[in-house]
Amino acid sequence: MKSDLIKSKLKASAIHLSISALIFIGILYLILVEWYPGVFFSAEGGWDGIKLMAAVDLVLGPSLTFIIYNHMKARKEIVLDLSLVAVVQISALIWGGLQVYSERPVALVMWDGIFYTVTEDYYKKQDISLEDVAAFSDEEPLLIYAEADYSLQKLEELQRLNLEKIPPYAQVHLYKSIKEHRDEVFENQISSDAWSEYLQEDLSQSNDHVFLGKAKYKNLLIYLDSEADLVEMKVRQ
Repeated sequence: MKSDLIKSKLKASAIHLSISALIFIGILYLILVEWYPGVFFSAEGGWDGIKLMAAVDLVLGPSLTFIIYNHMKARKEIVLDLSLVAVVQISALIWGGLQVYSERPVALVMWDGIFYTVTEDYYKKQDISLEDVAAFSDEEPLLIYAEADYSLQKLEELQRLNLEKIPPYAQVHLYKSIKEHRDEVFENQISSDAWSEYLQEDLSQSNDHVFLGKAKYKNLLIYLDSEADLVEMKVRQ
């Protein structure tokens, strides 16, 4: 009898795992292609998002099914038990998905000569929508220039947001259009003398402007053309 119960639990969990695996494929697509594309995956912690969602989708649901499933129960009870498992798993998936989504990089902001990746949660803390921030750029990710302003009002706002753990490069009141400030931006490109230190390539014949960038886990190299449009991004070796 006990062996039959174990077998039925394993079968139910296997079915649940198969369904969860199909859902996880969709989640993988979102993380790899939509939320953390290209170098952002390694530089901004895409693996952390995958591990979180795998724990929720591939471990939590099937484990609960194994614990709670009992083929000896009435059909109505089995349906109720599995419905409760589904509710728990879906709720956890929504929570985990929102966490991963809110921490995705949405902007590259130049502050003090370096491009920093900025996640949407910084803007939410300021009650500013991503659509409002997009007024400064039509690129994806958004390319923005943050200009230091030493007026008393700006300094007070900067200090207030710093106390809320919002760094200057994420403070929208300092934002300017990068295309309208190309001269200031290009002044911060990596000099030809420093290419050998940062790059593994010869840019002497290139028209690209290369800048240092900082992400959550890795440093970046940001390539812009003469119009200040994004050409490519690379992880700095």
